[in-house]
Amino acid sequence: MKTAIMRGVPLAMQNDGWWLEGSNPPSPRKKIGWQGDRTGPVRLALLVALIALSDALVWQVSAGVSLALFCAILGGVAIWLADVPARVAWQAGGGVALAVLPLVELVQPLSVVISMIGLSLVVVFVAGIRRAAVIRSALRLWWVGPVATVRDGAQAARQMVSVKPSGWDLERLVMAWAVPVILGGVFALLLLEANPVLDRWSQSLNDLRLPDVNLWRGVFWGLMALLIWPCLVIARLHSRLMPAPARHTVRHVGVINAGSVARSLVLFNAMFAVQTVMDIVMLYGDAGLPEGMSHATYAHRGAYPLLVTALLAGLFAVMARPFAEEKPLLRVLLLAWLAQTLALVLASVVRLDTYVDVFGLTRLRVSAFIWMGVVAAGLGVVVWQVAARKDTGWMLLRSGGIGVVTLYVCAFINFDGIIARHNLTQEVVKDSWYICRYLGEGALPAVTRHEAKTGYPLCPMLQPGIGPELFEPADWWEWGFRNARLRRSLQAIEAKQLTQ
Repeated sequence: MKTAIMRGVPLAMQNDGWWLEGSNPPSPRKKIGWQGDRTGPVRLALLVALIALSDALVWQVSAGVSLALFCAILGGVAIWLADVPARVAWQAGGGVALAVLPLVELVQPLSVVISMIGLSLVVVFVAGIRRAAVIRSALRLWWVGPVATVRDGAQAARQMVSVKPSGWDLERLVMAWAVPVILGGVFALLLLEANPVLDRWSQSLNDLRLPDVNLWRGVFWGLMALLIWPCLVIARLHSRLMPAPARHTVRHVGVINAGSVARSLVLFNAMFAVQTVMDIVMLYGDAGLPEGMSHATYAHRGAYPLLVTALLAGLFAVMARPFAEEKPLLRVLLLAWLAQTLALVLASVVRLDTYVDVFGLTRLRVSAFIWMGVVAAGLGVVVWQVAARKDTGWMLLRSGGIGVVTLYVCAFINFDGIIARHNLTQEVVKDSWYICRYLGEGALPAVTRHEAKTGYPLCPMLQPGIGPELFEPADWWEWGFRNARLRRSLQAIEAKQLTQ
């Protein structure tokens, strides 16, 4: 044990940390591993049970509510094994519910990613990690967890091999039983071939529907073990999940300095001003475009490059802010440039909207609208940061929160339905080929209404099996909330057509 003085208070230290001298030291943390841990067999049994459950609910099953159920059970087991207070358990349970709700809505790449990240945050939370360290620890879990799984598996294998019950000798065991087992197997095959009754009994055993184990199924089990085991031993991973303390370094003079920032802001303000004036003249005024260029072409040409420009501008603003804090003039130039960047984002939205009016919506164009809104909100946060003299962590937390909330909400929106309704309810139907070829079942209600209104099929040129098709779940584990709503909507449309 060591002693030290911190701010006049005597402290004592053991392996578990520091505490006030004279007070009772904290009890040593319980180590969960294969050596000396009585709960090891219980956790191993839970691992096997959860792998079997994932095989039943996930393997070769059309993803539906079964995946959400498995993730909820895994999160619940992690909370139960963590043995946390009731208040923390309820908070973690709420986090698990929020994480699996997108899977209940629709199993898609976005909802799977959201659920994985959400479960990682919950597992780290019940491990006792709080505040800003939660996010970094959740990211570390993605490689610390699998490494711990492989290490524990190797340790368990070594212990199993080294076990020698009293009176057992592996060499003597092989010498005693090798010949009987091998020759007995050969004789059994010969007897089965010679005896039709025994052969029929053996064939009846083959008729039992035993699990079909193949290479890919074994790989799936291994991946599930890498996912499940860290949730079962999260308390032991606490120290490895904690990020290293930040090191305070002296800022050295580099290519980004007060002088370069000042010259850059003057140049960038002038360049952005030229672009802003041209957008006002071309998009809002009646100025003529060069021969052969339409307003739609002009709009499409600049929508995406301007979005990238705004992202780079926001990154430079973050790097230039410390220098702007030192000189009021730089701060004014930075705020002016950020205002012009916001104007560029607004111009990008107008450009894309003009192009959509002519050529219709697509998934990429909807995504561009969303990210333009996120970028604009993030730039607004940067403006707030510079004006209120907030630090970079304050800005990153709020900008990241905007992005996370946007993605979470997007997981519950039927974008295919929005695209189909927009393109099919215009005076002139736009890009029906895109609807028929690339959209999924979410577009079916809009397509069905359009076909009922016009009296002819929208996609007659496509072969059967190509185009939006409604998924019919075979059982409860393939059920999805969005699919259920779509089926009810289609039934209502069909019933309305019959009554007319």
